[in-house]
Amino acid sequence: MTFDAELWLQVAEVCCIPIPEVDREALLRTAVNRAYFAALLSVKLRIEAAQGNGTVPRWQTHESILQAVRTGGAPFRTIHAELERLRRFRARVDYELEGEPLMPDVVHKEVRAGRRLIRNQIKALPEAMFRRLSVPRG
Repeated sequence: MTFDAELWLQVAEVCCIPIPEVDREALLRTAVNRAYFAALLSVKLRIEAAQGNGTVPRWQTHESILQAVRTGGAPFRTIHAELERLRRFRARVDYELEGEPLMPDVVHKEVRAGRRLIRNQIKALPEAMFRRLSVPRG
């Protein structure tokens, strides 16, 4: 059975809700992380469904997927732009521990954006579009 990466958005949604005795900032950072990976791995699943398991390399997976959609032409422009935006936000919350705390409404907006990206772009494109992508091999 293949795990549907979109399900990570359910975890991200839960992380947007205050949980007693769990640090709020840690929950919000986790939500951002899950939203990014839900979108990224949804693309990976579509590529591998179209081109076969192992098409996306295990090393430099992020870069390979981002390069494939960046060079995929017009149908992938929004996917690439949104993945890059989510990636930058995820990197900021994962690696920059100083600064202003995350705002729950901003994080929840990003989770919703990830869901729209997956449902309205990634899952909506025909398989033939993913078959045409050129995936760099690490």
